[in-house]
Amino acid sequence: MRKYIDIVRYFGILICFSVCFSVYPQQKIEDFYLSNYKNNGEKEWEVKGEKALVSERYVKIDQMKAKYFREDDTIDIKADKAHLDKENMNVYLNNDVHINSKKGIELETSTLSWEQNKNRVYTDEKVEIRKESALKVEAKGMNADTELNKVSFGKEVKVNLFSKDGVINIKCNGPLEINYNEGKAIFNNNVVVDNIQGKMFANKATVYFDTVNSQVNKVVAEGDVKVIRDDNVTFAERAIYFQKENKITLEGQPRLIIFPKGKSKSFFGRRDENP
Repeated sequence: MRKYIDIVRYFGILICFSVCFSVYPQQKIEDFYLSNYKNNGEKEWEVKGEKALVSERYVKIDQMKAKYFREDDTIDIKADKAHLDKENMNVYLNNDVHINSKKGIELETSTLSWEQNKNRVYTDEKVEIRKESALKVEAKGMNADTELNKVSFGKEVKVNLFSKDGVINIKCNGPLEINYNEGKAIFNNNVVVDNIQGKMFANKATVYFDTVNSQVNKVVAEGDVKVIRDDNVTFAERAIYFQKENKITLEGQPRLIIFPKGKSKSFFGRRDENP
């Protein structure tokens, strides 16, 4: 998990409309194209749209397609509708919002808002973030700073972590709190960690990860921990899973129940299922 996208710069593309068309109380523009170049002659950004309606306070854009060019990356932004409030420079994207980076970062949602003064981007709708073949996050609702260093996903959280050692699937009712700078993700409420070794259930799970290599280092599960491996079921108050060593350390009066083959699932029933 690394910084996903520098959104504050991308939305800066839209702010230019308030400057370009502020002299007109209202104007309708069709099939427009705008671009901006740096002092060294390199293109900084470009915007295309089927239609833009510019009023005294708002700029409304249909079928917006924008590109932002960085030294080491190119960002594509698409949305059916874009709405800019020139008074506070807040931006609202609506319908089929896509943000893609050549570095492999993708974000999809139906709506996305940016509040400039609060340094915040958010949506109450379903959002999906992918990083190449290393990470996939699905959730309903997201609240983050504009660089996505700190992200809170609301509820119905599903995360897939991919590595050479296999896939770790994590689900929780939410919220999920991610702090990229600290290399930490905290899953809350009815957490299920599922990989090739088995399943681990807990009230809370903290995932510690390598921000450079996008690798999981360890998972710390706390509160009513249950670990199911084959037909063995272990209970504890705390469990630590070390990814590299592929081992689990149990704390807090752990106890082990060994069932006859195939009997553990029938004994626990739906408790073995994901929340």
